[in-house]
Amino acid sequence: MNVSLSKAQFFLLLFIIQTGVVYIAFQTPLIIGSQTNAWWIFMVGSVIHYGLLLFFKRNYQYFYLNAFFRWIYQIYWLLLTAILIAYMGYVLASWVLPQTPEWIVVVIIAALSLYANVSRPETVINMSVMLLPIILLFVIFLMLALPDLTWSNLFPVEWNNKQIIAGIIHSTYAYFGIEMYLIYRPYVQKELQVKGKPLFIYQLVIFIFFFMSIVFTQMFFGLEEIKLIPEPIMYILKSQEVTFVKRLDIFFVYIWLSWSIVTVMIFGLSFRLLYLKKNRKKPIGSIVVYHILLAVLPLFVIKFRSIEIIKNSLHYLFLVFTFLLPIVIIYWNKWRGKGVS
Repeated sequence: MNVSLSKAQFFLLLFIIQTGVVYIAFQTPLIIGSQTNAWWIFMVGSVIHYGLLLFFKRNYQYFYLNAFFRWIYQIYWLLLTAILIAYMGYVLASWVLPQTPEWIVVVIIAALSLYANVSRPETVINMSVMLLPIILLFVIFLMLALPDLTWSNLFPVEWNNKQIIAGIIHSTYAYFGIEMYLIYRPYVQKELQVKGKPLFIYQLVIFIFFFMSIVFTQMFFGLEEIKLIPEPIMYILKSQEVTFVKRLDIFFVYIWLSWSIVTVMIFGLSFRLLYLKKNRKKPIGSIVVYHILLAVLPLFVIKFRSIEIIKNSLHYLFLVFTFLLPIVIIYWNKWRGKGVS
């Protein structure tokens, strides 16, 4: 499949993948696990993330996926996307569409992703570009909460090994799509360099974007309150009063929904890229089957209890497919002298 990315498109795809869906909710498990230490432990996790990005930058050409590993990642993305769609349906049912049958929301999301992924790849890429201005609105309107923040909630800072480990592990929610660097890097235009300053700027931008949400959540809610708040960013926005809209949180739920749908589309594009590495007969049929599964699988887990169990355990899956497996594949291919053509 013919895909050509500029540096801006490449980093924007990464940004959408890594922030979509999880942005409104990952703060809760992180703060519960690391308490008042969450903000500085996340800084440590971000250094680890940047180190992994640098490792991927130097070795992406060795991320060659044979047929077995292609199927492993395709199945992983299918299941992960189904979970993300289930969570999207759950959030919509909780905040804005309590009377709408959940299956309708799931089918609409899957249908939109299908439409984008049977079109040219540029369709998904251009949708990511259009999202950028509305994502910035999250940052702007979070600033309205500044008078309500309690700075003392960030302290005391303690050295607690259990909290540090829990915090670093839960930080993976913020960076769960980093393996996409390895998938999309070969499609960056060959004359462009993705290293040094561009990579550092990307890390800095995504760190500030997430770090601000963590600090605001810690300062807005007490430790006991946060245990009862599944989507803290939406609750912060709900508390703000503006003249042009009655419920600011609902306004941003729809923005978050658009953002998350594009994330689903990018996962679909990633599936498509791996699937079409081999010459396939009737590739459109396989893409349709993939999206039919996306319309069916979420219905099995779109319940409060199931969502909570998944949220409390999904980070272990991220550790395997985002960190451990890519490193193993890279070193295995370096030993074999096998790389991406």
